[in-house]
Amino acid sequence: MLQFEADMPKGITRKSLLLPDGSLELSRLSRYLGGVSDQKFFLSKETYEIFEEVDREIPYFLDIVQVAVDDYVEERGRLPVLNNSQHNQVDVRLLRDQHYLKELPPFPLYITDQEMLLSHRRKEI
Repeated sequence: MLQFEADMPKGITRKSLLLPDGSLELSRLSRYLGGVSDQKFFLSKETYEIFEEVDREIPYFLDIVQVAVDDYVEERGRLPVLNNSQHNQVDVRLLRDQHYLKELPPFPLYITDQEMLLSHRRKEI
C-alpha cells in the first residue's frame, strides 16, 4: 500500500481504492501484490487503517466514532474519555447521550497520541 501511494500523483491515496462496501479494489494493486488476492480487505476512511474481512466491523466503527470524537472535541474543547482511563478509552455512552453517536461499538476504542486518531488497540503504558 505504501508503494502504491508513493507511485501515485500527489493527492491520490488509498482512499481512491475504496469500493461502496468499504472494501479495497485490489485489482488496482495487483502489480504490488504479485497478482489479484481472493481475500477482501477493508479500509477505515478516517484512520486509513486496513483490516482483513474477518475484522470488517472495526473500520466501520472507527469511522463513525472518529467523526463523533472530532465533533465533540470541536464543540466542547475536551476529549470524550472515560474518567480515570489510563488508556484514553473513548466514552462512547457519553457520545451517544450527547447525540454525537447513534450506534455503540461492540468493543472499546482508544484515542491515540497520533493526531487524536482512534484505535481498537489499547496503548500499553
